[in-house]
Amino acid sequence: MEKKKMHYAWWILISAGVLSFGLAGAIYQCLGIFYNPVCEELGIARSAFTLHVSFIWIVMIFTLPFAGKLMSRKNAKWYLFCSVAVLCASFAAMSQFTNVYQWYIGAVMMGLSSSVCLYLPVPMLINNWFKKKVGMAMGIALAMSGVGGAIFNPLGAWVIQNYGWRSAYLLIGSCAAVITLPFILFAVYFKPSEKNLKKYGEDDEFVTAKASTPVELTGLTSGEALKKSAFYFTVLFSGLLIMGVSVSSFLPSYVVSIGLPAVTGGFTLSVVAIGAIFGKIALGNMNDRLGVFKTTTIGTIMGCVGLVTILFGGAKIPLLYAGSILFGCSVFAMFTVEVPMIVRHFFGQKGYGAIYSFVQSPTTLCQAVVMPVYGIVYDKTNSYANCLIVSIAFVAVSFVMFLMASATGKNLYEKKETA
Repeated sequence: MEKKKMHYAWWILISAGVLSFGLAGAIYQCLGIFYNPVCEELGIARSAFTLHVSFIWIVMIFTLPFAGKLMSRKNAKWYLFCSVAVLCASFAAMSQFTNVYQWYIGAVMMGLSSSVCLYLPVPMLINNWFKKKVGMAMGIALAMSGVGGAIFNPLGAWVIQNYGWRSAYLLIGSCAAVITLPFILFAVYFKPSEKNLKKYGEDDEFVTAKASTPVELTGLTSGEALKKSAFYFTVLFSGLLIMGVSVSSFLPSYVVSIGLPAVTGGFTLSVVAIGAIFGKIALGNMNDRLGVFKTTTIGTIMGCVGLVTILFGGAKIPLLYAGSILFGCSVFAMFTVEVPMIVRHFFGQKGYGAIYSFVQSPTTLCQAVVMPVYGIVYDKTNSYANCLIVSIAFVAVSFVMFLMASATGKNLYEKKETA
């Protein structure tokens, strides 16, 4: 009996996971390890140096809508290859910088390239190649960013300690390029028709070249979606959710403020990250089994419970870690998994890339401005606990926006496939 050949969609899943591992994991989750060593050696104020990260998000706000249109074209693979090469080269080039303004220029290049390669390719690849097990594939691919961060953060810190921050920039940038570019070049195809295949889960998965004409996708175009109120409720859901999730950066400071050691605060953030890795996979499977509505509802409740547990657990470390795990595996993971699933659920696949980029653009703006918001809350109240309360409010209101999107978006088009 002939052994059934593995569907190429699984190679796409591996490639998407590699992109998430090498870009979001290796590069973006390691930005913070350079703040202290660079500022101390070059005598740059931390406020001035960290501004380059804000420049990345600001550039992406304006370029994401254009990136969505580029990635919907036939030569999307080459746009992806070039953008990843520019991102990795820009990051590695920081090993030679001596002036803060050079980081600002590098940040602009990172923002331009990241608008193409950071948020868009993984959801687009998974949606294009999977009809069944979409959520599971999405969760696994996106969870690899956490694995990348878990590996490269300590590796980068070790290199900085023993060889200096310049070597760490060069190593991480080079590793990201070596890991991701071969997969893009040899394994990534954005549409099954490019390999004379159908999606995973469709009947007659192997088709002839004559039958490889792309099937018309169901759903709305980006122009149609922009006319629907459900789109704007989805944008508000995504933006408010990331504003709630961003409080994680203040958890170490909160832990110290309630009388616990700084090392406990640092480990709390690691617990959140570990919870997010497993949460992304779990949420993906829940989307397949329970649907988007129930998964988002359960995730929101768990996230609020986690934040409340952190807030009222006081200095009881078991409660602190329990709340951190709940927070990590729910709303912290929801931002990367649930937002692309919700876009697919409401608007279908016809204009998915462009619609998702339009959702991410204002979301990136929220991500850029929320840190000063939390800073103002602390300055006015002298309490990190109030930052947690504000975070709970953001998450709660984001769920209200999701309910509004569900009410206005459920009949946008005739769904021929389940989300």
